[in-house]
Amino acid sequence: MKTKITTQPATLAVDNNTDTRYAFGSASLSAEQLDEVISTINQVKSLLPSMPDLTPLERQRISKLGARTRGFADAALEAAKADSGVLPQSIPLESFVGQDELLRGLSLVQTHVSDLKSKLDDSLLLIGNHIYSVSRTVYAMMKTDAAKARLQEQKTLMKQRFIFKKTSQPATSAPLRE
Repeated sequence: MKTKITTQPATLAVDNNTDTRYAFGSASLSAEQLDEVISTINQVKSLLPSMPDLTPLERQRISKLGARTRGFADAALEAAKADSGVLPQSIPLESFVGQDELLRGLSLVQTHVSDLKSKLDDSLLLIGNHIYSVSRTVYAMMKTDAAKARLQEQKTLMKQRFIFKKTSQPATSAPLRE
């Protein structure tokens, strides 16, 4: 039995956006909508506690509470609730509990923001792919006989995108012999 192998092109088809994965054929984002989205994001930022920008070195050096250490922290929190005497006097139980609630709340926000960011990344990738595909079609059409005399400046500019300068290589030398 023969198996026919087909390969899909790396870009989406341009003709009438027939690819069902390209959901932006009739989508738009007006200046007013963009302003509203940015305003809403800024409003969300204002609702959250002030957040620092850590340096890469600070990120590397700081202890992390992750999936493996969460159980340890939960056990410590339960122990502190059962006997507040196990906490240093400088740390009130309410502060410890409050920080744990803050962490859980911000983690939930992070999950939603991460999901939104992932969808934004995918959308930008698809839209960019479509724009680039259409741009290559325009460039191909500009190279036809009918369009050669027109749009020379744009064609020259677009052609520059495909010129690769060769890296300077040393003069050819004879292969080394041992």
